[in-house]
Amino acid sequence: MNKRTTLYLHGKLYWAKIFGKPRPNYDGDANEWTFEFEPDEDSVRQLEGAGIGDRLKDKRGKKGYEGREPYLTLKRSELTKDGEKNEHIRVVDADNKNWNGGQLGNLTEADVKVTVVDYGPRKKHGVYPVAIRVLEHVAYEPDEFKPLADSDPRRKRAAERRGTELEEFNKDFGIDDDDVPFETDPKHPNFKGADDLDDDVEL
Repeated sequence: MNKRTTLYLHGKLYWAKIFGKPRPNYDGDANEWTFEFEPDEDSVRQLEGAGIGDRLKDKRGKKGYEGREPYLTLKRSELTKDGEKNEHIRVVDADNKNWNGGQLGNLTEADVKVTVVDYGPRKKHGVYPVAIRVLEHVAYEPDEFKPLADSDPRRKRAAERRGTELEEFNKDFGIDDDDVPFETDPKHPNFKGADDLDDDVEL
């Protein structure tokens, strides 16, 4: 009988496509829910202990993976081997209630429950995501356009325009480069309320 092990891992999520209808897989012959999971050090040790440490992909330094650590790609197929429909991966909040906070953006911190199945000698272990518990949510913000290359002249012109507009704003309001502007957002470290401003400042 196949040996099953349940792991409770901790780390960060990337490219989570786990809500709604499953997407076509790489080969285009089936549909699946997927996400990339970047485990912390303790979770890496758990993966190694379960015999699947070699499943971690290391693309550090490659384009699009700057600042990343080794990660797992976790998937759940739309259909089981028997052809029955799978449910999507369960997602809960920190209170273990069903998640209703929207899509999960990159760098979302989470616990991930996976089942590791040992199919026997000379066979690859199966790694199956069961559930995700969201701890620190990062909202998903879709990119409406492909990013411009650093060498693209349009990017340079836009940066020059922003610099000119900032200079004109500072000149109009008599702000020196060394001045630290106050902020109106109470959560900002430079926030100043009305009581903190000089009496001669009109609000």
